[in-house]
Amino acid sequence: MSTILFTAGAKGGTGKSTAVRFLITYLREHGADPLLLDLDDENRTLSRFFPEALKVEIKKKSSHDILVERALSGNSLIIADLKAGTGREVLDWWLDVPFEEIQSLHFHFVCLASITSSPDSVQSFFNWVTALQHRVTYVVFKNLKDGDFLPDYDASNEALSFRERFKPHQVVLPRLDEEYTTELERLDLTVSEVLDGSNGKSARGKDIGPLLCQLMVRARLRRFQRDIYAQLDPILDSLKLSSSSSQ
Repeated sequence: MSTILFTAGAKGGTGKSTAVRFLITYLREHGADPLLLDLDDENRTLSRFFPEALKVEIKKKSSHDILVERALSGNSLIIADLKAGTGREVLDWWLDVPFEEIQSLHFHFVCLASITSSPDSVQSFFNWVTALQHRVTYVVFKNLKDGDFLPDYDASNEALSFRERFKPHQVVLPRLDEEYTTELERLDLTVSEVLDGSNGKSARGKDIGPLLCQLMVRARLRRFQRDIYAQLDPILDSLKLSSSSSQ
């Protein structure tokens, strides 16, 4: 079984790119080597943090060919980061992917969503669910950056129906100090890179900066990452994503 994980093109600011970064570093630290496709032709967020990601122009018809051919050419684990947006453009593009044909070749699709306390973030994700239905498995990252009460996802009838019908996997992203988040974004660094760095440099030779070098800051980042990784363990095991998926 091969797997294609893709981000639901939710509204900007929900933290989907943050969620994907943790997923990628988790997989790599557990022996997998996913192929990364950056389909966000506006921000290229994935490429900023992972320069090896293949940039794909989503507006070109050939972008479907790249996704499908990469899947069929032996890449058993693919992560595709789509651009944000509450409209239909990205969703309509994704719906043109030949799901049935690819699934018949033993490929499994996983939809990655990130939601916040904003009602728009939840509704834009449910627009994807309405279109995709049972053709995919869902992993929902509950981002607590704006508060830990997400009524539109935790308590609404639509959300309750979604959880009952599709049995999504869920991961909670705790709130991280805004100063740390800003510094990670400014330097295009993952938490994993910071923790693996030494002498003020990341493994890629990037300057980590004075704030992220501090002992207490690194300890907090380590606890933050450990908490997220612990939640990913049972999910990715159930999805059969492990070192056996490495290329």
